[in-house]
Amino acid sequence: MSGKLCGDPSSRTRGETTETEGHGMTTSATRQAATDTAARAVGRTAKVIVVIQQKGGAGKSTIAVNTAACAGRSAVLSNGDESASAPIVAAGIDVQGTLEKWCAGVREEALPFDYVVTKSKLDILPSIVADPDRRRIIVDTPGFLDVDPDAEWGADPLGESRTADALREVLDVADLAIVPITPSKITWDECEFTIERVLKPRNIPFLVVINMHDPGKDKGEKQLNKVKEWIDERNYPRVADPIRRYTIHEHAYENGTLVTEYKMSGTALNAREDFMRVALTMEQML
Repeated sequence: MSGKLCGDPSSRTRGETTETEGHGMTTSATRQAATDTAARAVGRTAKVIVVIQQKGGAGKSTIAVNTAACAGRSAVLSNGDESASAPIVAAGIDVQGTLEKWCAGVREEALPFDYVVTKSKLDILPSIVADPDRRRIIVDTPGFLDVDPDAEWGADPLGESRTADALREVLDVADLAIVPITPSKITWDECEFTIERVLKPRNIPFLVVINMHDPGKDKGEKQLNKVKEWIDERNYPRVADPIRRYTIHEHAYENGTLVTEYKMSGTALNAREDFMRVALTMEQML
């Protein structure tokens, strides 16, 4: 299946186990979130998943691209038709166009989804959301959230900028948020801020994903258990197991490769399993 840069009028065509139970919101909050999600989904078949974290360096782009690849490949295998229009769209709103650069470097036949990069322009994403041929739209957000440091508790903490407005547009139609966190504590406070200040007030269901776990380090398992405990203490739903840190991921952007296309090896199979687990848990929550 070929991927396509879509949505922009000037665009060109490019030639299982989870632990969400017991770690979620209260019953009333869950009902309200479900109600709001249903309201956002009225009149459309596509579900919008936004990958969001206040802090940069948590792996948002890697999660967005590779989750879209796993979802897209599964859709192809399910339909048995690689020539059909892609039901999966990867979208990027970052003005730097990180997602576009990554996807543009992937071999056309290896890209099992369409993609769009808005560079924070408004009104592009809603037209894709309304497309009846789309099933899932996975949105990559900027490395750092533009927040107003003076925003009072309970007020919208997003700033007043083109990027902040683009993020609001995404959040208005979001059915689910994926919030990456790393075993390093440097991302924990920002994960909590994103959930408590940005997502919960909008009643957007969310899923925490532990990223960059290093299984080769002596203290890796100890730190992994710490971050799991931190997440569970807050009753945040999470993917059961982490995305492991492999060198193969670090070179994927520059090499134009997706986790579904890694050269076959034990590491490649493990890496694919990690992102497939995220995609399956995402589907269970939608």
